[in-house]
Amino acid sequence: MVRSGGIAGLRRQWRAEPPEPERGHWVALIRQCPWNEPGEADAGGADRFVWRIEARLGDDDHRTELPETRLQGPWRDLVTEVQAFERDRPDPGRPDDDPGRPADDPGH
Repeated sequence: MVRSGGIAGLRRQWRAEPPEPERGHWVALIRQCPWNEPGEADAGGADRFVWRIEARLGDDDHRTELPETRLQGPWRDLVTEVQAFERDRPDPGRPDDDPGRPADDPGH
């Protein structure tokens, strides 16, 4: 999941790969999203965020791009869960002092 745009045009990335015991919860989150509804490519104005969301269920890949204004309901639920997953899980490649560092920040 990637959020891009905003005033500085920064790109943030989150990822969740849940362990087997948690997968049922994640499958339900992914299935509740309206993947087949057409998305809006336009973010609705300058300095707005755009979300690129990708999910894999077995052999099925799901992808969409949504402007911040459409990040509601099941989409918001999925985004919130992915962000919480990454925030709550230790990442050996991420310094403990800055768990929210943007994915493209080299650490300076």
